[in-house]
Parts: sequence; C-alpha cells; structure tokens
Amino acid sequence: MAPLTFDFDNLAPQVEAALRHEFPQDTIDTREGYLGRVQVLVVSKRFNGLSESEKQSLIWDVLRARLGPDSQAVSVALAYGTDEL
Repeated sequence: MAPLTFDFDNLAPQVEAALRHEFPQDTIDTREGYLGRVQVLVVSKRFNGLSESEKQSLIWDVLRARLGPDSQAVSVALAYGTDEL
C-alpha cells in the first residue's frame, strides 16, 4: 500500500486561513513536510503562560474545527508565546 501524500500547495493556505481566524495578528508560518504534509509554527501572546499541552490543544482544536478531516494533513504544530522568544 502506497503512503498517503498531500497537496501542500493547496493545503498550506487552508491551514493558515484556519489559524488566521483565531490568531489574526500573530505570526503563522507553514513549511512543507514529509509527503506534502504541512508543518506550522504559530507565535502569539495568547500562548504566554500556557503549558505545552494547553497550547497544543488550542491549535489542534482550531485546526479540527475549521478543517475537519483535512487537519490530518498537518504533521507538526509548534506554538510559542512571545514570552518564550
């Protein structure tokens, strides 16, 4: 069985738009990962003081709610508060 590949060029703007809805003024960066999966980085003051688990929950809740099954195209979601930089 061949591995599932993703259309990064189509999915990356969708991922960014989904996150931009929740983080309109924050830094969002996407990169292409293995087999076209999307790797995303979000830097926001909303993450200040949150645990890694809380930051991940916030990002993945947004991705699942806005992208549905297409959220499976995201392989990595990194979240940093501005207090961590």
